[in-house]
Amino acid sequence: MAGAIPRTGASLGGAPLSLSRTPPGAIADHVARFFVTIIERPEDALLEDFLLHEYAYVRVPLIGTWETSIDGVWTGYEGPMLFGAQQRRFEVRCRGPVVAAGFMIRPGGWFTFCDEPADAMADRLVPIGGDWGAALRWATADIYDHEQTFARMEQVVHERVIVRAAPADPVSAAFERVARVDPVRPVAEIAAEFGMSGRRLDRAVRAHFGHLPKTVLRRSRFLDMAAVMRGLAVPTADELAELRFYDASHLNREFREFVGMTPAQFRRSATMLFTPGLEVRQQRKRVDLAPHVVAAPWRDEGGARDGMVA
Repeated sequence: MAGAIPRTGASLGGAPLSLSRTPPGAIADHVARFFVTIIERPEDALLEDFLLHEYAYVRVPLIGTWETSIDGVWTGYEGPMLFGAQQRRFEVRCRGPVVAAGFMIRPGGWFTFCDEPADAMADRLVPIGGDWGAALRWATADIYDHEQTFARMEQVVHERVIVRAAPADPVSAAFERVARVDPVRPVAEIAAEFGMSGRRLDRAVRAHFGHLPKTVLRRSRFLDMAAVMRGLAVPTADELAELRFYDASHLNREFREFVGMTPAQFRRSATMLFTPGLEVRQQRKRVDLAPHVVAAPWRDEGGARDGMVA
């Protein structure tokens, strides 16, 4: 991470992080969290890393040059993008500063932002054009003014929610909570609790999350453990993360499945693009599940640049 200067906060270990916010109540059923990420780097510095998001994201990359690997070929992109949820590491690279803003979409609110079911967008990204794309560009026009950026993103999302008038899906909201709180529960047991057949739950989850229920639960369990390894554990929520794996071989298998690394390799990797996204997830969990904790215990409050820690 030499030459990288985090402007939106850092962990106690020095890893650059995002600045993120909880959405207001009017849009809280549709958006999980807003974020701004600014990491200053030399103009010619090349960073290759990956993303792994359990929910879909709207992301507006700014400055820098961004590419993603599609079938082994690096393809450039710019401007507002809709990223589907990702089952495995999604290769991304950036040349220059890492500067982006956007928000995490709640699965229940998926159809507020896309006409197609989420499984049609899983592990993909598509550019956002038209009036919606123009609104997102306006919202992020001065990303260095964080308060304005958050306020404008909230405004354009609120307008989108009103115009689309797509009610949030209660089944997806309920499954989302199960995946966050108890990702080791059997899918059949969850379906029975919801009064649904397993096949009907499969269809509902695929349409809003992008992947099958079992994948959503496994990925949540993996991300909990990844957060613990990165020092981003939410008090009272992630303390038993390691016990959710049967043994070392099970843990190793899950890390290879989701990020193509052993746990030891993951510990040694900087993951400068993956880690801020993981921390946004953990901030959301902290607010939802541990509201008595005033500040995130993993953030370096004293070492934050420009006083820009959430």
